[in-house]
Amino acid sequence: MSWKLSVLCVLLSCVAVAAEPSVPATVVKEATGEAAIVDGNREKAFTDARNAALREAVEQVAGVLVSSDTLTANSQLLSDRVFTNSAGYVRKYEVLGRKEEGGVTRVTVRAEVGTADLDKDLQAAQALVRRLGGSKLLIVLSEQSISPDKVITSSSVLTQVLTETFRKDGWRIIDPSFAAGKLEVSSGVSLSTPDKKIIQDLSVADYVISGTVTFRHEGVQGTTKELVKDVGYYPVAGEWELAVFATDSGTQLARLTDAFNSGNASTGQAPVTSYERTSFNIAKVRGAKIVAEVRKAVLEHLAQAEQNGNVVAMTVVGLSDYAAVRAFQKVLTQSVQGVRDVKAGEFAEGKARFDVTYVGGTDALAESLGATTYQKRKVRVTAVSGNRVELTVAR
Repeated sequence: MSWKLSVLCVLLSCVAVAAEPSVPATVVKEATGEAAIVDGNREKAFTDARNAALREAVEQVAGVLVSSDTLTANSQLLSDRVFTNSAGYVRKYEVLGRKEEGGVTRVTVRAEVGTADLDKDLQAAQALVRRLGGSKLLIVLSEQSISPDKVITSSSVLTQVLTETFRKDGWRIIDPSFAAGKLEVSSGVSLSTPDKKIIQDLSVADYVISGTVTFRHEGVQGTTKELVKDVGYYPVAGEWELAVFATDSGTQLARLTDAFNSGNASTGQAPVTSYERTSFNIAKVRGAKIVAEVRKAVLEHLAQAEQNGNVVAMTVVGLSDYAAVRAFQKVLTQSVQGVRDVKAGEFAEGKARFDVTYVGGTDALAESLGATTYQKRKVRVTAVSGNRVELTVAR
């Protein structure tokens, strides 16, 4: 009886496997794209409309591979890293129709889209988003407001807007008090790049945004502050200069500058109610661009790190002299799998600093190091934090 039960279980498992849905190697979709006819150039309009149709077909297939919620949430990332390569996923296509109307060319195609490479790229893009979601961000801005009578006061308008927006985007926001005494940006001066080591020492965060912000409260045609109040018009102009840094390497990922004036419609709302409200509206509207640019820079950093490795700051205690430092550097390079490069830094009183380029996470590197020996002496991992690892070589 038992053998019959075993056979039945095998048959049921085979049926279950057969019932599992599988993604075909190619998927055929029909899609339509449009493009304006500029300066009578119909051929360019046709090419642009056809490419738009092919991209639409690829996006439809992407919807088969991942959920619509994923496509919506990661639309900008997928647009930048996946859908811009739409032609690379199309095996073949046929133009079903071409029509011109009102200065616009409309093209319909039937495209055969390969799923293997597309699915691989979609998964890679989503993996980047997952890594981004756990990133820790430190925002250290020096903000000031200048009144019509030239009184300067400290402000935190852009800091508050960015903190709220990044938090909604899934970032972990670090209290800027952690940077007290380490990272300072003076008001009213051009942004200078902080020392690389200072950035790397801020291991409590993965990324840092620092810079200066100025909001200038302007009077109306030279009138007094009281008259501005009576009129109910509170124009604000100014600028900000920001930089984004990765603490694993201390390198600058992006530099963002912007000059603004509440008389420009792009600031959001009319300069009424109060100077503070005008400043907030400017920060809210223009701040969205900052978030998008920071997100793009960090994602590019993560993508390069996955391909080329992350930089981990390593401190090693117990090396007696510089010859020992060089020998330990050689062990790291040749014996620890995943290490791409090792650069020796400061060395004093038996403590050495290395910048290690490693393909993988800091925890994985720590595990590998814990199984390493140096001149028959055990290597102990004494601390792991963010992009930092501390080791002690047994005596």
